[in-house]
Amino acid sequence: MKKMYFYFKIVVAVAISLTVLTSSASAQLYINEFMASNDGAFPGPQGDNPDWIEIYNAGAEAVMLGGYYLSDKLDDPEAMYQIPSTYPDSVTVEPGGFILFYANDDTAWSVLNTNFKLSGGGENVGLWNSSMEVVDQITYEEQTTDVSYGRYPDGTDDWFFMTNYTPGAANQSPAPADVVLFINEFMASNDFAFPGPQGDHPDWIEIYNAGMEAVMLGGYYLSDKLDEPESMYQIPSTYPDSVTVGPGEFILFYANDDTAWSVLNTNFKLSGGGEHVGLWSPEQVFLDSITYGPQIADTSYGRYQDGTDNWYMMADYTPGASNTNPNVGPADVMLYINEFMASNDFAYPGPQGDHPDWIEIYNAGDEAVMLGGYYLSDKLDVPEDMYQIPSTYPDSVTVEAGGFIVFYANDDTAWSVLNTNFKLSGGGEHVGLWSPEQVLLDSITYGPQIADTSYGRFPDGSQFWYMMPDFTPGEANRYVDAVNELEMNASLKQNYPNPFSSFTNIEFNLNEPDHITITVYTISGSIVSVLADQHYNTGNHSIQWSASELPSGYYLYSIQTSTGTDIKKASIIR
Repeated sequence: MKKMYFYFKIVVAVAISLTVLTSSASAQLYINEFMASNDGAFPGPQGDNPDWIEIYNAGAEAVMLGGYYLSDKLDDPEAMYQIPSTYPDSVTVEPGGFILFYANDDTAWSVLNTNFKLSGGGENVGLWNSSMEVVDQITYEEQTTDVSYGRYPDGTDDWFFMTNYTPGAANQSPAPADVVLFINEFMASNDFAFPGPQGDHPDWIEIYNAGMEAVMLGGYYLSDKLDEPESMYQIPSTYPDSVTVGPGEFILFYANDDTAWSVLNTNFKLSGGGEHVGLWSPEQVFLDSITYGPQIADTSYGRYQDGTDNWYMMADYTPGASNTNPNVGPADVMLYINEFMASNDFAYPGPQGDHPDWIEIYNAGDEAVMLGGYYLSDKLDVPEDMYQIPSTYPDSVTVEAGGFIVFYANDDTAWSVLNTNFKLSGGGEHVGLWSPEQVLLDSITYGPQIADTSYGRFPDGSQFWYMMPDFTPGEANRYVDAVNELEMNASLKQNYPNPFSSFTNIEFNLNEPDHITITVYTISGSIVSVLADQHYNTGNHSIQWSASELPSGYYLYSIQTSTGTDIKKASIIR
């Protein structure tokens, strides 16, 4: 009987031993994340900032780690730290869970504190079971302060540096959100336009964050030299909030060579004559740059829309805000040489008391345009002779939406910003208008002119040019005298109903049979449709105009006969 009892005790002991070994061998434990240079990132329970080691249980059962070993030495068993089992609950890691040990060499504090610290310069971390069999280990290189090193996904073989450390929780994707930063706008010749916080008028640089997350720019670099790393200005991280730009937001740096004032002041100024601006990451990886030419005083140079490749001079500068109203570009402005007089003997006195030639510009667009930086010339193929309109007094050279501005072509630029450096020839030549990039916007080649008579478009901005004895510098052109001087063979009546929504009737009367063309234009002179283009007999006629597809607004309609043209205005409402 004693023999059988002894035999039973041996079987039970073996079974228990096998159970323990099986449990230890089958445990799926990983050193999953650690921080070896914790200066200020993660405070420990003792009020310090200890190094820490995270263990991940990838198994299906909880594991009590009492009796397991941790160490920063893989080949010195005597130095291994055995995790106490004094408080089993405190050292148990649940299935799919995480547990944190503090490597601060202070085991007296708790069962979660080890007898060693980690080296930020690189070493080892190992985990062994109670039989001193290796469970997991990692040999690592030099670490980054306040950045952890961990597996992603948890328990895999892929290790990453993690600025978004997660002690005691599942690791997050270490791939940083794409940093999408642009030099978005700058002013390199700020005479009076934008006062800085120091009471001066500094050059300034705007950075736009087109990404999905905020970016703290401390450690990034700005410079006006693209090929001199040693000259780059590193943005301080002393006050992180002050140099953080939110997603979709803007931040302004003052390029006034006065870094002692604030973290937003650079160690360089910008050149109004043209140079570079560059932006680099903390690793000096190039992010963005712009090489620019001579700038206009008190006018910025920026992207429109924000972050795109399209750069414009901007009289309506917007430091720290989204760019609006770009000042140049054929696609963004609708400017026309609308009327001029090339033989002004006595017709129109200028502000100097003379009778200068003059050129009228019409803005058919929806926004005001400041013409400082634009070019006018009577030579279409000699760029060096082009006259650049000054931006000294922006208000004086701004043409409102739907408005007109007159320049005096009397070769006397010293008088005002509205005087050009050339005169017009009454015998016939050219007039051209160019953007600040010398992109041609409009031009007219004309023949001999009639003294004291202008030559202009009607309707304004259209393709139709007429001699105009009833000249209108600075105003909308009138059609009464801008047509063939023969007596009209037709009379055009006002459409009815007017205003209208979808349909209206246009009536006209012919004194004699004639070929009639009735055309509808936008208010800026673009053809909308041709309602009639055929022969009509003497008498009254009516045409229905269907405008259901057109937007609300004013439109012009004209009748063209063999003897002249008549035009009236119609209004569509919705």
